[in-house]
Formats: sequence, C-alpha cells, structure tokens
Amino acid sequence: MTGYHQLINTFSREVSSFFDDKFKEAGLATSYAELLILVKKNEEVSQKQIAISMNLAPSTITRFIAKLDKKGLIAKERRGKEIFIELSEKGKKLTVELEQIYNQAEEELQEILGSKYIETTGKLFEFGAGLMND
Repeated sequence: MTGYHQLINTFSREVSSFFDDKFKEAGLATSYAELLILVKKNEEVSQKQIAISMNLAPSTITRFIAKLDKKGLIAKERRGKEIFIELSEKGKKLTVELEQIYNQAEEELQEILGSKYIETTGKLFEFGAGLMND
C-alpha cells in the first residue's frame, strides 16, 4: 500500500518536473521564475515577504536572490533590517517571457489533467494546508 505522503510527494515531483522542463530554455528553475513574477506583481517586495508568499525558508530565498542578483535580474536595497528586491531592466524583460511560459504551462497541465481535476485538487490542497496550519 502506498502512503499518503508518498502519493502526494510523487504528484508534487511530477508537477514540478513538468514546470521545470518548460523553464529550461530560459535557464531558470520554476521557483526562480515564480520569485521574479512575484516581484513584478509587487514592483518591489521585501525578502521577508517573498519568503512568506512562497512558503520557503528565508535562507532559501537568500540563495535564490543571490543567484538572480548575480545574473543581473534584480536589484537589492537594504533599508534598516529589511532587504527590498525589485527587477532590473534585464529582469523586467525576462519576466514578461517567464509569465508567458508559466501561463502556457498551466494551460497544458489543465489540458492533461482536466479543469475539474485542477479545480477540485487545488481546493483540497488549500483546505488541507489550512487545517495543518491551524
């Protein structure tokens, strides 16, 4: 018998792999693309808020930001204890392409799994996460 964790983990890895394949040509993993898209939507966001929004450890976000900074895709500014992130011009141009890739990948995934499955599974995961965080 396969356990719940194994089933969920397997599905999660398959979905992550599906998205990562879409972003290979752009030279970024999905998490990096999602971070850039998040920054674009907010114009400027603190490193702390990125960690909260992406539900990732601050140390992971620090590593992501260092890589994106090295590629010239973001600009960092320290204000007191907070570090704020915004897109560079290069980052703005790339993020337009990343959003298109992301949206196309979501559409393809919906075609594969079906819109009802996506909607139902999304609601179940959201509900379950809420129960576990209470």
